[in-house]
Amino acid sequence: MITRLKGSGNLEAIVGSAADAIVTADDSGVILTWNAAASAIFGYQEEQIVGRPLQDLVPERFRAAHADGMRRVVETGETKIIGKTVEVFGLHRDGHEFPIELSLGTWFEGSRRFFSGIIRDVTERHEMTSALAASELRMQAVLESANDAIVSVDSHGIVTMWNAMAASMFGYSADEMVGEHLTVIIPERFRGGHVEGISRVVAGGERHVIGRTVELAGLHRDGREFPIELSLAAWNNNGEMAFSGIIRDITSRKQAEDAIQIANRALAEKNEQLQALSSKLAKYLSRQVYDSIFEGRTDVEVRSYRKELTVFFSDIEGFTELTDRAEAEIVSGILNRYLSEMANIADGCGGTIDKFIGDGIMIFFGDPETRGREQDAISCVDMAIRMRKRITELRREWETLTGPDPLNVRIGINTGFCTVGNFGSEDRLDYTIVGGAVNAASRLEEAAEADQILISHATYSLVREEFYCRPVGDLKVRGIGYALRTYEVVDRYEDIGPDTRIQAEIGDFRLTLDPKALDRESAARAKEVLETALSALESVNN
Repeated sequence: MITRLKGSGNLEAIVGSAADAIVTADDSGVILTWNAAASAIFGYQEEQIVGRPLQDLVPERFRAAHADGMRRVVETGETKIIGKTVEVFGLHRDGHEFPIELSLGTWFEGSRRFFSGIIRDVTERHEMTSALAASELRMQAVLESANDAIVSVDSHGIVTMWNAMAASMFGYSADEMVGEHLTVIIPERFRGGHVEGISRVVAGGERHVIGRTVELAGLHRDGREFPIELSLAAWNNNGEMAFSGIIRDITSRKQAEDAIQIANRALAEKNEQLQALSSKLAKYLSRQVYDSIFEGRTDVEVRSYRKELTVFFSDIEGFTELTDRAEAEIVSGILNRYLSEMANIADGCGGTIDKFIGDGIMIFFGDPETRGREQDAISCVDMAIRMRKRITELRREWETLTGPDPLNVRIGINTGFCTVGNFGSEDRLDYTIVGGAVNAASRLEEAAEADQILISHATYSLVREEFYCRPVGDLKVRGIGYALRTYEVVDRYEDIGPDTRIQAEIGDFRLTLDPKALDRESAARAKEVLETALSALESVNN
């Protein structure tokens, strides 16, 4: 054999260029030949190892078994691993062990037995196998410790993987489920759709839920259904479609959602009740007070403060007589209609309705909302004019109800400092105003004639640029120790018509003009006088 190895150039070239180590030895275990790959694998050059025992290449812990094996083959011919490929360990020249794959052969040369071995270093393969095994162990640990059920099935819907949480969730162990059809955990009414879906995807059809998270129902071993959340994926496993699903039991979440829905419905009902209650309460409060309380801008407590306000009083002249001659239903209908119309005008002008006193109304401007003392006064007088015009319109509607005596409104307005706030007890409060300025407005209303608007000098000084007002003089009214300088509001300047009687008294300037009482000639002369007076005033200003 040795002669043939050395003498055959072709064979020697093949052995020398082989990627695997090729080593031969005699029946005593002495190395006879050694190729280049063997040198690379074991670290010995040919001249260093040929003639030495094979045991130099065997780790010490395996040498006794190696020697016994060779002796058995030589003495008895029994060959356990001859002709097979086995994995063992080799010993490198530097002393480290490494895994090898060994294919053994034997032959006779005369009466002597010889051995050959083809050896492959499988270190990389072992490392890859170890890494894969470690990865699989890590993955298995992840799967088994996951809080969600993780399940895999093949293209036929047969379970191939079933983690611990799946067992806990559905009540079946991995031994029971692996190899079983997944329909075991699917409610019967959904099984047909499940089988059809797998068949469609395997055939290359549309994927309805793969790559999405959907809510479905699962079937426990004890027969009860429970809500689950499923995230489904598909992949190619050696040419065959496979599926995996991450399943979460969402029973607690659904119970919480149901509880929230019940709570929301109850809250909505309470909100509706509160809304209905607040709508009812709003009828007993002015809009401004209602808004400030429900928006949290005002504390509901006994509290008052001083503030300059414009106060309005009105009542219906002749209403008491109407109650004596008309039926109660007619009276209440007229009163409610009147108060509703006046309240709408007050809200539109920004007034705070303090109270209704029979047919009387008390309103003030400047709290809880204010647009400034001047604008508050202007808004109040504007409201009074609107009310007077509206009562004129309503009179025509009520003629058949009230009889020959029409209903007229009387209005008094005053501006001054009042005490405003919540008055009463801790259990019952009334938001209102008190003070001398309030009394003055009430007395002006009492002094007013039918459809007359009387205002104090304090109010007049704030509105005179917007409204034409006739001086009435100083009124002595009950309850007030001094005379009230009073003016009658006629209308806005832009709304004054040819029938309006004009009066004015400013220092030494006095004017009384009733246009409809002048004939054509008198009107022309009055115009000349007024133009002369205007020229004189302009020359003074220049």
